[in-house]
Amino acid sequence: MFCEHCGDTNGEETGIDHDERDCPWYDDAGSWTADELEAVLRETAEGSPHRTAAVELLTAHGVWLPRLAEREDLMATDAETSEVYDLDWAALAEAANGAQLAASGSELGILAIAASLADSSVPVRLGDALSSLDATNLDRVLTAIATANGRPEAGERHV
Repeated sequence: MFCEHCGDTNGEETGIDHDERDCPWYDDAGSWTADELEAVLRETAEGSPHRTAAVELLTAHGVWLPRLAEREDLMATDAETSEVYDLDWAALAEAANGAQLAASGSELGILAIAASLADSSVPVRLGDALSSLDATNLDRVLTAIATANGRPEAGERHV
């Protein structure tokens, strides 16, 4: 059974009788849309090539923003207003590394690279992250690296 919320296909992560209502990614109350999360991330990333690169990578990949929009526990919120202003990139990387997110190796590689681009304190094992990527996702990563370097035109040939 395929769960559209976590991507679990074989019951390995959540059990063979996995139902979307039992999915840790499923919460219909108060969840965001991918577009809303993307807008907040783009606003926060404005002026920062590294964060812009991370947001562009997640957006181009297409898998993570819808999933992360449902995980407010992985979002950074303002202490005074409780408004979400970004993703908690360190918590996100920790969840990915701790197998708390049901995803393929390629999806986790993209997430690890994006987290490391967005937050320099988040380490990424680049060899591990890159080894599972297909040509399309590798091109996305190369474009993100060029963007983070302030040279988005260098990545255009890889799109």
